[in-house]
Parts: sequence; structure tokens; C-alpha cells
Amino acid sequence: MSVLRTALVVTVLAGLTPLQAAPPTARRQWDLSPFSWLRRSPAEPGAPPNSHPLQVSPKALEEALGSVMVASPEGDEHLFDPNESAELSRPLSEALAVTRPGEDIQLVSTAKRLGAISAYALTVTARVFVVEGKLNLLVHDARWDVAFAYTLTLQVPEYKFGSRTKASPVVLKAEGAERRRPDWLLLPLAAKAPTPATTPAPTQIVPPTAAPASSPSLEQRFLRLKQLREQNLITEEEFAKRKQELLKEI
Repeated sequence: MSVLRTALVVTVLAGLTPLQAAPPTARRQWDLSPFSWLRRSPAEPGAPPNSHPLQVSPKALEEALGSVMVASPEGDEHLFDPNESAELSRPLSEALAVTRPGEDIQLVSTAKRLGAISAYALTVTARVFVVEGKLNLLVHDARWDVAFAYTLTLQVPEYKFGSRTKASPVVLKAEGAERRRPDWLLLPLAAKAPTPATTPAPTQIVPPTAAPASSPSLEQRFLRLKQLREQNLITEEEFAKRKQELLKEI
């Protein structure tokens, strides 16, 4: 076996392989639920090129995401619970395989947990990209009130995803990770991979403009509240409380 072939096999086994020529794709968003999705987006102005496109195994991504802890007044807890990390890993692997050097990945993930931050659904918003074999995770929000507020207004929240130049109040840590800032971790995926021989030109992605939403009717708000309870995104107590508030408007 040649030296070049041996090196390639070792890199593949490590779970991180540079793509010499990424397959063309127009896909830019991976939807998991109304409050959980990943989307390709232009990198921030002035950001250096990322190590994209890149093949990373879902298992390596699941382990990296699962290692991240977030601070709260009651103590540290996992930023993503085990099921959440597993659910995010495959679409994130697919996204990294087609994302260009001039693009980042915007991540929104909402999952119900009973940790220190909240007994309700926790929504995490983050900017994700890979540079030199390390998964960069910039978290802007770890909030429990996003899905909760939607039960009353039915208005899609305005998300922010973390910035290379401006820190958020979130405090993260993970064993074995480099901490660039309290809200910015560099999570190791494998040894540094060789730079692809050819790098495709960045593709300009224009995010869609959301149409103005009309005020939801009382009936729509009842139906949405019921749906959130059935999806286990709010507790039975919160469901009953909000139901009584809506009944007062009749």
C-alpha cells in the first residue's frame, strides 16, 4: 500500500475527510422540527475561508456536541441532551459535506429537558463551521422562552447565531476543547486534515425574506397550544395556565 493511500485510510478512519470535489447541491436547509433546523449561510464579512466542504462522520459530531456544557445560575448542564446530539449529527454531517469555504452553518435546536436551566424546552442558536479539523461552535442563545412565547403570538422568532467579533453572554466549556471565548469553543474532531487540492469559489446565498405574518385568531392560538402540549414542548401545568389565559379573551 502506498504512503498516500495509507494516509487517506487513516484520515477516513478518524472520521474526517476533505472533499476534493464536493457533489453539487442546491440544498441549503435541513428541517428537523418547527424549532430545530440547520441552514447554510454566508460567513460573516471578513471571515477567513473555512475548511469546507468536508466529510465528518455523524458519530464524531455527536460526540463533539454531546461534550459541551453550558453554565447557568443553578450549575452546569449539557447544552444538547443525548437524543438531541444524535438527531443533529447526521444533518450536520450532510451540511458540512456541501457547505463552501465562504459559508457557515446556522443551527437552531429546541428540546425539552429537566436540567438546571429550565423544565421547559430549551432553544439553542449557534453558528457552526470547521477550521483545521476543529468544529467551531459560537452560541448566541440558550433560552427556554422561544417555544413558550410562540404559543401566545404564533410569530416566528428572530434568531441570532453567534458572531466572530461580538461575544454573547453564554458561557460554554467542554473537556479537550479550546476555548476561544466563553461563548466560542473549538471542538476537536480529528487530526488536522490536508488542504484540498482545489477549492470551489464561495457561493452567494441569499436568505429568504419572511412574509409579514397576520395576527393569529384565538382559535389558531388554541390549536397551536394544544399541538405544543402534544409534542411535549410544554408541561401540562403550563398548558393549563395558558389555556385559562386564552379563555379569558373570549
